[in-house]
Order: sequence, then structure tokens, then C-alpha cells
Amino acid sequence: MSEDKWIYAFKEAELKDGEKKALVIDGQKVALIKKSNELFAISNKCVHMECPLSKGELEGYIIKCPCHDWRFDIRNGEFLDAKELKVPVYELKVSDGNIYLKMKGETQ
Repeated sequence: MSEDKWIYAFKEAELKDGEKKALVIDGQKVALIKKSNELFAISNKCVHMECPLSKGELEGYIIKCPCHDWRFDIRNGEFLDAKELKVPVYELKVSDGNIYLKMKGETQ
């Protein structure tokens, strides 16, 4: 049976606007991004060859993969050139200055 769980990711005050942070949360590679004082969490693996998106260039709400220039919308994970391809996005919340991500987990 699957259960969602909130996991601590990072201190909000330590992430500056326009900054990207590579994290491993619950075994998943995640890119935490702050853009226009909004927070976004997406998979840190490009769907093409799993290059780290956190090392890519951020232009508005679009992150460009550093390996082959594939472009993804950080708001919904869509690949701009073929919308059927997406990187996972993670729901997040801020509580007491801490950022938490909702991760899928297995219960026993």
C-alpha cells in the first residue's frame, strides 16, 4: 500500500532567489529551485540521459539541461518540445522556515 509522507528538505532562508539546490530526498534526486520567491521541486534527472537539471541554466520558469539543452518548465515538469514527456514534480510546503517535500512511500 502506498502512502504519501512529508520529508524535511532544506531551510527556506538558505535558498536565495534564482538559486538551485541538488538534494537526495528519500532516495530520490531532487532539484529545489527558488524563482521569483516561489519554491519548486522537480526531479534532478533529465528524462533523456539523467543529466542533473540542477546544473542547468534557469531562464524564467524554464530550466535547460546542461547536457543536451532539453528545456523543462519547473512549474509542471513538461518538456517544451514534446509535452508528453515530463520530469516528476514534487509538492512542497514551508513550515516554521523549513521546506518539506511530499514523497511517495510504501507502508507495510
